[in-house]
Amino acid sequence: MKNDDLEQILRQALASKAEPDETLNNSLIEKIKERSQMKQAYRRKLSVGLLAAVLLLVLSVSAYAATQLFSPKQVAEHFGDQLLAEAFDSKDAIEINQSKNSGDYRFTLHGIVSGAGLSAFEHSSEEIYSDRTYAVVSIMRQDGEPMPSTADDEYGKVPFFISPLIKGQEPWRVNIVTMNGAYNEAVIDGVMYRLIECDQVEVFADRGVYLAISSGSTFFSKEAFKYDAATGEIHVNENYAGAALLFDLPLATAKADEEKAESYLKKLLNPTPEEPSDEEMEMQSWIDSLRAKIRNGEEIGETIADSIKEVTYDDSGNIVYTYENRSATILLENLFEEGQVGFTDRRLSVSGEGKVYQAVLFHKDENGVITGRIVILDEENNPK
Repeated sequence: MKNDDLEQILRQALASKAEPDETLNNSLIEKIKERSQMKQAYRRKLSVGLLAAVLLLVLSVSAYAATQLFSPKQVAEHFGDQLLAEAFDSKDAIEINQSKNSGDYRFTLHGIVSGAGLSAFEHSSEEIYSDRTYAVVSIMRQDGEPMPSTADDEYGKVPFFISPLIKGQEPWRVNIVTMNGAYNEAVIDGVMYRLIECDQVEVFADRGVYLAISSGSTFFSKEAFKYDAATGEIHVNENYAGAALLFDLPLATAKADEEKAESYLKKLLNPTPEEPSDEEMEMQSWIDSLRAKIRNGEEIGETIADSIKEVTYDDSGNIVYTYENRSATILLENLFEEGQVGFTDRRLSVSGEGKVYQAVLFHKDENGVITGRIVILDEENNPK
């Protein structure tokens, strides 16, 4: 099909006052998808303090899609998750299609679905919590300008936080990051679509669950939202400079489960430390023995002479030691106690394999001069 033919079909479809039926919609979208240029996708997994990139999808479609926003089913299909697409099309899915404006943007919550085994792409947390919640949100600029495509240098310069929040729970402690969350993101002809997922929230239906959206960070912002500890309510900060809003999720209270909800929160807020493995315990014992020898003034190996260098300091006052391809930046207070001279055992970095292991040691003399050095461990000090 030529471009002119395709545009003619689109003009005819859009010019009509009648609603195009589903067959026409699907036909047009399929033809557009055949002509679209698709690039590699990434998925983003969220964790506290860390975001690991996983899927990002770039699609280019016609002007028709810009006026007819995609459904959750179609968004899931674009990410190649047919199983989830079917879940969004099932009777258990909740169609919402509610829009709100905030800042420079218009946000639409399209729909939500919860359950076990709904996605073809399994999340690691499903071994512990099999039930997941999935939701689709779209983001458009109010001025009509397109959202930056993922190939644009401007993409990601305005980050967004999209997450369920539970009434009665401190939102900075219970959100998509701590609830084993992840998301897929696509920019389709100037409209950004985000498919989020996390541990399922239906067990909290009787308490009330929000879907929070804010700009400026991919993490919860205490500047964008305010938590009322007395009532458990979460409110938008009307003075926030960016976008900030809350949707109330219309969850069925019949699906609430107080026992499961309390058990989940207990594990989430008071995690039990994992027992170290035998290998980890052996490694810790080895490091402790090296530290004891350094503390007692014993030599642990042969120093590489030209590695002895005075450290420098960065703008924050951290010490910086560099030798060949090795570099270390450390807070001074984490290295030496006040008034301490000689070698320190407070920070010991060891690397190597087989029969060759090297340690980075730091020394402070009576004049306060700190030097770093590389020591090749004696074989007797290697891990057993």
